[in-house]
Amino acid sequence: MKIQRKIFLRAAVAAAALCVGVCARANTVTEEPDALLDYIEADGSQYIDTEVNAETGLKARIDLEMGNFGGDTTDWGFLDAADPVTTVSDNRSRIFMCHMYNSKPFFGYGLKQRGNPSGSFKFVSGQRYEIVTDMTDTNSLEVVQNGRKTFSAADWTKYATNGVVNLHRTLYVFATNYGGEPKWYGEGKLYELKIWKKNAETGELDLIRHYLPCIKGGRAGLYDKVHGTISYSYGDSAFVAGPVLDKPLDFVKWIWGNGRQWFDTRVWGKSGLKSEVDVGIREYSGDHAILSCRGTTGDMRFYMAYHYESAFRYAYGKLPEKADINVVAPTNDVLTSTHLDVRYVIKTDLQDGYQSVTVSRNGGEPAELHKEGEPYLTGEIATTNTLYLLANNKMGTPTCASKCLIYATKIWDGDELLRDFVPVVATNSSGVAYAGLYDRVAERVYRQIGTAEFDVAAGWVGAVTNTLRVVSRPKTRIDYVVSDGDYDYVDLGVMANAGLEMETTMDWVTIPNERGLLGARSFSYVDGNNDPVRFFPYSTYSVYESGKLVETQHAYHYNHTRWTARDSGDSPVPIVKDVTYKIASRLDQGAQSITVWERGAGGGWNHLGTRSISDAANVVLGLPLHLFAINEDGQYRYPVKARCRGLKLGVKQQDGTYKPVRDLVPVKDPVTGGAALWDNVTETYFRNSNLYLLAGGGAERPFDGGMTIIVR
Repeated sequence: MKIQRKIFLRAAVAAAALCVGVCARANTVTEEPDALLDYIEADGSQYIDTEVNAETGLKARIDLEMGNFGGDTTDWGFLDAADPVTTVSDNRSRIFMCHMYNSKPFFGYGLKQRGNPSGSFKFVSGQRYEIVTDMTDTNSLEVVQNGRKTFSAADWTKYATNGVVNLHRTLYVFATNYGGEPKWYGEGKLYELKIWKKNAETGELDLIRHYLPCIKGGRAGLYDKVHGTISYSYGDSAFVAGPVLDKPLDFVKWIWGNGRQWFDTRVWGKSGLKSEVDVGIREYSGDHAILSCRGTTGDMRFYMAYHYESAFRYAYGKLPEKADINVVAPTNDVLTSTHLDVRYVIKTDLQDGYQSVTVSRNGGEPAELHKEGEPYLTGEIATTNTLYLLANNKMGTPTCASKCLIYATKIWDGDELLRDFVPVVATNSSGVAYAGLYDRVAERVYRQIGTAEFDVAAGWVGAVTNTLRVVSRPKTRIDYVVSDGDYDYVDLGVMANAGLEMETTMDWVTIPNERGLLGARSFSYVDGNNDPVRFFPYSTYSVYESGKLVETQHAYHYNHTRWTARDSGDSPVPIVKDVTYKIASRLDQGAQSITVWERGAGGGWNHLGTRSISDAANVVLGLPLHLFAINEDGQYRYPVKARCRGLKLGVKQQDGTYKPVRDLVPVKDPVTGGAALWDNVTETYFRNSNLYLLAGGGAERPFDGGMTIIVR
């Protein structure tokens, strides 16, 4: 998997934050990992030098599972530095951003620290925690366990009198940098670590480290997305590698939940969160949670995206807020193309005493559900649950599951983007494809935790929109892909412009009525004629007598005119259902032609007709050609039932030759499990651009990478 790097720092900040030795030391190298891991595990003999100077003005977010410790005397460092020099004039001793002592948080900076708090909270072995330490302006620590904020140092500010502290030492991970040597090694599993530094000029927080567990050449470490480096253990032994994360293959437009799939976002429901959910709603009778959780105290709700009957609502506290914004959704469980026309973006801001929710439909103006600045409930809310997507998390039990198309979801904590979910098709360690959500922040695939998977083969995912990595070449060739005549079409990405040649082998499942297998047309093309301008490399022409269909002929369209295939003035060539044809056409300014062959009983090709026309028009529609339908000003129209057994497209060059731009062969799709067209030119898959996967059939044989079935 190619890791996508994101540089968050200004050059000056990056240079200042990254110490000189970061690329020179053997344990931190500039390279990309082989794969990302769920976690790395330390047993008390490993640590990493972050090369981040230990000083005030830092913030960190740590996703950590506590290791096994024996009793309350355990002293562990997880992101710390300390200096034996403790004179008052130096005003320095420690920067403890994540430390445990006596089973409790032990943190602070300067000569004093918040040690061994009097509360009952203690860390527990084997429990996973999210620890946020802020030594910038707020000077605070939050510890979240199982969705609940279990410890918060509200009185931290009384230690602010220590002023600015700079140890001139770097922070260690899984240990404390004590005077330049590791001390108080910690044990546990690290899932993710972010470190920010306050920018003295702008006052903003710059992300200077974003560590993700990884493996390279069999060696586990932490990959820093900010600088593109991997840090390995500086200790006596290597980290233990957690499981390799599932690999995302392709972005898809949406995933379709039918009320039996939901996700745990692992974001704790608490004050200060913001979200943006992009959805299409399929069913509106009853309660449906899109992004929400509920607490254990009374009827405490934390609804960030929710709808009941025909209205959106949200809740922050004990009572729901309902808005009269109608939800346009189908009344049955059948998804059709028309239901994709309604798309909602729900934006929610649940800051303490400052809550608002707005909803926009199909990109229109957002409608307010609750005005900003009018507190619906003052006071901080901290639930005991994480937010579920496509269901409500009620103390670990999913309720009110929704039937939605999920296009995207983002969640922030203040200004920090925690999750950036987009739908993908991914594969597990066994190579089995499934649909899920890919978090672009932590580069991690989330798999649904409901009672049913998203049925990829049945088309419960939208069209592929972008390839994340180079997928494996197909292994199995099939005879054809076949369209259903309702929703199937393939956007070939080749413009409908003069100077194009086509070769295809195909047969018709049903005799079409004035339809095109491949083409585009436009009503907005201006050339002095009110009829739409057509560019159909292969289409049909129907003949009627007394209102009855007599026959349909092989044809093509160029400009406003249709030409049927014939040879030297002979009669046009009629189409016969389930007969395999080979068609070659060329559409160029002043030189258009079409030739049709029919497969004979012995397997050879019988020439049926050739038609050549001279038309001086220079048709340049600039619309991508659709296969199995017509691209009419950007929309697919007039889908047909047909089998495509191969397709080639070439574009005319300045020297008059035609350069191959598509060489499509039907294959079994290893990504989705269905059928697809593999392009030997671009080495990519072309799939159905609409709702479902293409069907395919015929004989199966090993894919050899070539296509020679079409001969002029």
